[in-house]
Amino acid sequence: MKRPNTRRCLAPLGLGLLVPTLACGCSHIPVTMHTDTRIQHADGKVEHKHTEWHGTLDQLPDQLGKAGAELGAVTGEMVKVLTDVPPPGEVKLGDLSPSLRKYEGKPKADFLVRAKDKDGKPIKFTHVRLGVEQIDGFFKTTQVIYAILYQATQTLANLRGLASTVLDAKVDAKGQLHAEVNKAMGTAGADVELVANMKLLYEVAGSLAVLVPELAKQVSKLIGQGEQLVASASTLITNPKVLTHLSLVKKGLGDSVSVIKSSGSLLVDFSGELKGFASSAALEPPEELRQDRTRRAPASHAALAPALARRRHDEG
Repeated sequence: MKRPNTRRCLAPLGLGLLVPTLACGCSHIPVTMHTDTRIQHADGKVEHKHTEWHGTLDQLPDQLGKAGAELGAVTGEMVKVLTDVPPPGEVKLGDLSPSLRKYEGKPKADFLVRAKDKDGKPIKFTHVRLGVEQIDGFFKTTQVIYAILYQATQTLANLRGLASTVLDAKVDAKGQLHAEVNKAMGTAGADVELVANMKLLYEVAGSLAVLVPELAKQVSKLIGQGEQLVASASTLITNPKVLTHLSLVKKGLGDSVSVIKSSGSLLVDFSGELKGFASSAALEPPEELRQDRTRRAPASHAALAPALARRRHDEG
């Protein structure tokens, strides 16, 4: 059977970045995810959930995309109506890990800059600040998770597309991507620019290979923290101007919990796919974890990568 010519399905994006079939009008690379997750809620109730999703590699699953869009809408509303608060923040690539900071703003590696949903609408990783440490930290943590998932989705999709092009063969959506990329980078006579792009994204995948599995372990804990914040928001918030919009803030917290819940299965799936790239990673936690040891990080931040934080402490 004749192999598909994937080169014909590649198109330039931005400043010369080549994206696979899923970014243009040609056939998309399909993927199916089956994942079982266990979530323990703040009230002690344990929820077992089976997830099955069909889509393409450049898309976030519908449930996560919808949850992210809803959070984006309520965040935008909070930014408009909450005036007596610190300015909102925006998660950038370097916020995910110090090892990713050198790629921030580079169009061939930083997919957060031009992030879009499946309908082509821009995705902003914006988080509000109320001046309440626990709530502010949770809002930021949620956007960090969402940004990590988007970056991972695009990184893996582009690596698979580039490998397909160099090998002039379809790279199985559920195959060993690490092995295929290594094979493509070692192909004699391969296009120099394509190989350079693969090497760049290989390094990015290495950092994600550390972040994603550690984050996957913390999903249940973060959900519990979010549910507790929803319940205690009225006592944590002391600013009367913010309290007048308490229902909006609680909706934002609830939507944040939905994003984290929806992320669980994808984090587990990506952990396996990124595993082979881990050896290229710099084992550094996110910036908010790299604090003076006499200061304690907010709980929602510390939950992001506890194992990495402990390793840093032990080596210090």
